[in-house]
Amino acid sequence: MKKIICLFLSFNLAFANLENFNVGTWNLQGSSAATESKWSFSVRQLVSGANPLEILMIQEAGTLPRTATPTGRHVQQGGTPIDEYEWNLGTLSRPDRVFIYYSRVDVGANRVNLAIVSRMQAEEVIVLPPPTPVSRPIIGIRNGNDAFFNIHALANGGTDVGA
Repeated sequence: MKKIICLFLSFNLAFANLENFNVGTWNLQGSSAATESKWSFSVRQLVSGANPLEILMIQEAGTLPRTATPTGRHVQQGGTPIDEYEWNLGTLSRPDRVFIYYSRVDVGANRVNLAIVSRMQAEEVIVLPPPTPVSRPIIGIRNGNDAFFNIHALANGGTDVGA
């Protein structure tokens, strides 16, 4: 009987409920690169304030904050680059680190980029191809059996919303 109980407990621990994650999404509307105020205040508060999000999907992420440092991890599937950054929201003596998975899909205006902010470092970074030839790619991260995706439809009310 003890063996059956142990197997049952270990099986349940292998799969996390998505309800156990505090997840959100936000359109930053292009950020404010000169002052990075939307990252420094709004995003910071969403992931470290009262009832913080563990995973935040950001559309129109603009430019990352200057204090985010690249980890050297670079994923490029299907031509879509994603870089991993570490962002310390705390101090050197009391660090509070999050990971940013950033895809600079708008190389021109650098406005409608995609990002995922996560409290945990992703085991896998995922890129799914855009649903139409003119759409943006879908980016995601995976930890264990749980995957989280970020998508941003075109502004024209368009053809990729239903995809």
